[in-house]
This record gives sequence, C-alpha cells and structure tokens, in this order.
Amino acid sequence: MPLHYQKLNGFSSITDTFTSLFGNLTNCFWLDRETHLTSRFSVIGSGVPTDSANTTAIIEIEQDLPFDFRPHLLGVLHYAEELAGELKGDFLQVDRAVVFDHDNRVMFFLGRFDSREDFDNWYHAALLRMAIIGGEGLNYQLANDPASCFELTAKTSKDSYLEKISTAQGHIASGEVYQLCLTTRLEGDYSGDPLSYFLRLRKTNPAPYSSFLRIGQLSYVSISPERFLEVSGNTALSSPIKGTRARSLDEAEDEALKLELSTNPKERAENLMIVDLIRNDLSVACEPASICVSGLFEVQSYSTVHQLVSDVSGELLLGLSGFDVLRALFPGGSMTGAPKLRAIDLIGQLEDSPRAGYSGGIGWIGRDGAMDLGMVIRTAIFRDGRVSIGIGGGITSDSIPELEHQEIQLKAQALSRALGARLHW
Repeated sequence: MPLHYQKLNGFSSITDTFTSLFGNLTNCFWLDRETHLTSRFSVIGSGVPTDSANTTAIIEIEQDLPFDFRPHLLGVLHYAEELAGELKGDFLQVDRAVVFDHDNRVMFFLGRFDSREDFDNWYHAALLRMAIIGGEGLNYQLANDPASCFELTAKTSKDSYLEKISTAQGHIASGEVYQLCLTTRLEGDYSGDPLSYFLRLRKTNPAPYSSFLRIGQLSYVSISPERFLEVSGNTALSSPIKGTRARSLDEAEDEALKLELSTNPKERAENLMIVDLIRNDLSVACEPASICVSGLFEVQSYSTVHQLVSDVSGELLLGLSGFDVLRALFPGGSMTGAPKLRAIDLIGQLEDSPRAGYSGGIGWIGRDGAMDLGMVIRTAIFRDGRVSIGIGGGITSDSIPELEHQEIQLKAQALSRALGARLHW
C-alpha cells in the first residue's frame, strides 16, 4: 500500500500520545530516541505480526521527510550464526506510525493506506483521541504496576559461570579465539505490566536505544546503549561497546572511574579486537578504502555505568544495500568475540540455552535497506507470565573470573531494581 503522511506543527507528550493511540493495542512499538546523542527522532506505532521478512531491497517512492524511517519492518532480529535469505525474529509490518522530532518540536503522522481519504480519516481520529485523552500517560502509570517480580534466578550458577570462563580462557590460550562473549540470563515469574515498567525505566535509566515492543503476549523492554547497525543513504555505521564501569555518586571518584576505563589496557585491547572484527565484516559490503574508525575508545556515561565505545563506518559498494551490510555484520561482533566463526561455535558449546532475541538487533528496517538497529542488551523479555534478562561480557586471556561475574551483576542492576526483584546467583 502507498505511504501517506501529514506533518503536525505542534508537539505533544510522547508518553501521552503513545498510551492514548497505541498503548491498548495488542501489537505496538515505541523507539525512544529522546536522549540519543545523534538521532532526534522517536517513533511510535502499530503493525501486523510476522516472524520473517525477505531481504530484497525495494526503492521507496521519494517523500519529503527529514528522516529515514518509513513504515515497513520493526522488531527484534534474533541472534543466529548467520543470516540466510530471510530475517527471523519477532517483527511487526508497520501500518501506522507517529514520528517525534525532538529538536524542532513537530510530529509526523505516517501510514500505509489504500487512499489518502482513508489516511486522513485515521489522522483526524488520532488528533481527536489525543485531545480527548490528554494526560493518559500518567493515568496509565498510576493504574498499572510495573514491579511484580520477586526473584530472578540465574540460568547459570555463579560456580558454573566461573568454570565456563576458565574453559573459554583455555580456548583463548590454545589460540582458537582472542576473545569470547559469554552470556547467561536471569529468569523469574512476572505478573506486572511491561509497558508501565518501560515508562519507569525511561525516566530512571534513559538510554540511546530505549525501546518497547509488544506482539501479542510477548513484550520487549530495552534500555540498550549500543548501536548495532545504522544504514543511512550510502553509509553504514556500527558502534560497538566493550568496557564497563559502575558510576559513583562522588563526582571526583566518578571522573576517576571514567579516566581509568578510558586508559585501561585490557578494556582498550578488548574494544580494539571488536573494532577490527567489525572493520573486517564491513569490508564485505563496503568500499575497503572508505572504512574508518572515529571516536575510538570514547567513554559514554549513563545513569548507572560508564561504557567504552568506538564508531566504525563505511560506504556501501556499488549495487549493494543495507541488507548486504546486515548479513555481513550479523551477529554483532561485540556479542560474539573474535574470530567470529570459531567464537560462535564455542558459544554454542558453552552456553546453557539459545539466546533467541537477546544479543540480536532491535529497531526498524526499511524496504530500501535503510535501518537503525540497537543491540539487544540491557533488555527484559516478557512472555506467558515470565521475564528473562540476558547478561554477559567479553572474556580475554587477562580476564579475572570473579571480576567478570561482578560485571554481569552490574549490568543487571538497572533492569532488576526497576522490577523490585531480588537476584539469586
């Protein structure tokens, strides 16, 4: 169906707009970019569920819009050893969306309708509903309990995780890999409301790739800080994170922690390994001479942690699209290790269960291959009265197992505290 849109020279609370237009729908989404460092556009909307999509680029009819997003595919791309002809995961085929321009304080309503008349009817009905149900966001939070999880239990016990680290270091010592991303997950019963939980988290722990996705009885709540892949025009960009430190309430100590993270030889070496891996992956679909690293070892600070981040970009080879870049990069190197193929094989041997959505990609993918995907980390997954939170870290020859386990505990803090959950390791 053709794409129609309407610009609204006004601005409404994104929380109120989402809860009044989409919050009660079975299938809906919210990509929250209000605190993103480079993207000023948040997107909310609804769609029709699908678990797969093809990867043939289709040129969109040009629209005079100041952003790349066009209603197509949105959701979670599952972790996999490689991408074949189809994308597999939890997706919506987007039919209605509202884009918020946070800098210019304007909104864009978009939809795929058979006729302009049908779109206009939806647009005016949406405006009327927003006017009638103003302030719905606060009412929703007051009426729904986000914290109804009492205990989260690690799928892998502490002793077992420490053993797996030692096993991974044995593979590193034998020269099979240089780094291995080892993960586990926390699980527990949950009877609260995932959307209310997301509304709490976006206030207490804002993050560049905060996202909410509901598909039937399945919900994802993500406060991911990491860009997996952005393809805009002819440019592909990935921003791996390797290196984490807890923040301090003492300003001087907090600055010292930032400095220590940015200069720590182990963290820099680990980050550089993944940067080199991504450079190599990008060279499959990008002009080799165009691949560059900018912002190497930059520290980005969030409410509970400091992170060591680097940017790697490249220009697409003639005749290729963002889908080709996605196939080249997936799964993300920061969540596998290096060399990637052997790391993936060892992950399958060491980890206790499939990762599924965790450590995949979350965001939108356009028909033409444009996309903006965060890494599925710092993410709670809700299904059938249960919640699951994936956690992990990169293991190298210099890793101290006890400290690595402390790091995964740190990464779980923000999500578990907002649930009011006790952690059982």
